[in-house]
Amino acid sequence: MRHTLSRRFAPMVAGAIAVTGLSALAAPAAQAALPGTPGLLAGSKILSDGTVTTATENPDGSRLVLHLTSTGGSDQGGGAAWSPDGTSVVYVDGAPAVDTYRPNGTGEEFINDGGADPTYTPDGSTLIEALQSNVDYTTYQLVSTPPTPGLTGAAGLNQPPPPPWFATPTGGSDRYPSVSSSTGAVVFEHDTKGASDIWTDHGNHTAGPLILNGHQPDVSPDGSRIAFYRLVGGYDQLFVQAADGSGSATQVTSGSTNHTYPKWTPDGLGLDYNANPGTDYLNTVGHHLVLASGQDTVIPGGLFSVTQQPTGKTPLGITSTFHSTGPTRVLDTRYGTGQVSKGAVAAGGTAAVALVGANGLPAKGVTAVVLNVTVTSPASSGHLSVYPEGTAVPSTSNLNWTAAGQTISNLVTVPVGADGEVDLTNQSGGSTQVVADLQGYYTGDTSGSTFTSVSPARILDTRYAQGIATTTPIDNSTIRVTVRGQGGVPVGAGAVALNLTAVGTTGAGYLEAYSDGAAAPTVSNVNWTGSGATLAGLAIVPIGADGSVDIKVHGEANVLADVFGYFGGSQTGQDFVGVAPDRLLDTRYATGVPTRTPLPAGHTIALQVTGGAGGVPSGVNAVVLNVTVTDTTGAGHLTAWADGSAQPTSSNLNWTGRGQTFPNQVVVPVGPDGKVDLYVNSSADVIADVFGYYGG
Repeated sequence: MRHTLSRRFAPMVAGAIAVTGLSALAAPAAQAALPGTPGLLAGSKILSDGTVTTATENPDGSRLVLHLTSTGGSDQGGGAAWSPDGTSVVYVDGAPAVDTYRPNGTGEEFINDGGADPTYTPDGSTLIEALQSNVDYTTYQLVSTPPTPGLTGAAGLNQPPPPPWFATPTGGSDRYPSVSSSTGAVVFEHDTKGASDIWTDHGNHTAGPLILNGHQPDVSPDGSRIAFYRLVGGYDQLFVQAADGSGSATQVTSGSTNHTYPKWTPDGLGLDYNANPGTDYLNTVGHHLVLASGQDTVIPGGLFSVTQQPTGKTPLGITSTFHSTGPTRVLDTRYGTGQVSKGAVAAGGTAAVALVGANGLPAKGVTAVVLNVTVTSPASSGHLSVYPEGTAVPSTSNLNWTAAGQTISNLVTVPVGADGEVDLTNQSGGSTQVVADLQGYYTGDTSGSTFTSVSPARILDTRYAQGIATTTPIDNSTIRVTVRGQGGVPVGAGAVALNLTAVGTTGAGYLEAYSDGAAAPTVSNVNWTGSGATLAGLAIVPIGADGSVDIKVHGEANVLADVFGYFGGSQTGQDFVGVAPDRLLDTRYATGVPTRTPLPAGHTIALQVTGGAGGVPSGVNAVVLNVTVTDTTGAGHLTAWADGSAQPTSSNLNWTGRGQTFPNQVVVPVGPDGKVDLYVNSSADVIADVFGYYGG
């Protein structure tokens, strides 16, 4: 370990609570003990070779993401702290240097050299650090710097150091700054001649003592209290005292062990801290203490020096408008795109996707994203769930597959987590590769486009020369399809919702839809793995300046395109509102129907989508559903439309044989009674999950 870490790890992890029955502390119990919003944990992790790297994980110990170097080794980092909005982690690497990265381990950016103990001001505009002296390497002074990427290489060496926080040195070594959200005052550990006290800048950069005999102060989220440690009977114990230094300190830990590095939970109800039976950082154990009850649990996953993500509420229920990006690949586990390293998602594993910055996606204000998600090379049957980061894995699904080796894709509209990420969890018995292409995003303002649903209208069918001059299958060619003025799409529309269907495939292949006049983006919308397949997938495609979209066929197939709605170009369009994924229909288990029986061939079910647990209110214009057919008995198709209107001739899902499972996202108008109709021409079990709605 470098010298800047020795002070961080040795004193603050000098002891550990002796916990009995450690093996009984299962992950769910640890998660239940963590009060407040269940955000991620960031901290340090000891690797098998004894080195340390920063890491993030869920409170239940799942989805541990190690932040490794470009060569796969430890970043030798520590002192992790969250940005106030929870979108990034700042830490000190082994150089030493201050860096930031995203919660999923990607997007590392260098800030500056030589700092330690970085923390943000409450508004996120400034980083306060302890800058190491270049003379004795043991003395520190507080400095401030913007949390923006710094210069590297020779240019960085010529940059002046960050400005000091105090115009006049304090006469000691200052570390572990923490900022009050209520007063803006900075508290810090001030060391002089072996004595450590807690000092403050009084909110005006004027240094002075606050609490005698204290180490590593941390101000509570509401600014009312300070947690710190001090030596009691030969062991470091945690204390809590009023933030203005008044009154006496309350001791909250005891015993023959050391308790150090206290960090408040975002709700102010508990403390995360380190415990160690001696002075060797290799023995460090992270703990979580609920102050009201005294319940103490071990942090799962082996993390220590832990701090909890200060996330707000996931942006559900916010009226939003749409911004089309055109297809942009944001995740490909085969090549490590959007991840720390390449590799399939393990059974039960989760890939978190950081979306900020992808093709112009802003850092603030995003409520939901539209992704085309593809699963390929799965080791067994299973399904994939996509949901906002920081929320529990839902019981819904977005993609389903029935055998190893399948490639299947589906459009997904999903709210983002408070940190701007979404999670994709592999709910199967084997690993699988996952690909995700960003199609667009929603923001909680009026800067984007509204959506207008239309009665499904077919504008392309290569089998019958509809929208094209020939009746032959398309063989590795591009179809230009006029959209504006067709199927109810007006001249001013900016993007169109198309249900694309590949029919009569020859060999493996895929469809790629994009704006006419733009370069092919090398992404996919509909995938197939063999001959004779019929597969459908919804796509939201930007419309070119000439009013057309391109559909590129990789392989050979007939192609159908049905319009289901458009964005922009209407004074009566509807805003989007995302809801927590919820299952409205599952004929296998009598969810949404009276009995556990498949939907019979030629049968229509009127599904109530408003007024229930899914959170869709009455009066909505259209609803976003993920519809899945499974346990099919033969070839067939499913059609969705507004209850009370005529059944269209289009289809939403297609299948070619017995025992198949296929999903598709459906944007379907809702009838005046709050229902949508689902029809199958061949018996199958049907599942419908709601993800949002338009209007209301």
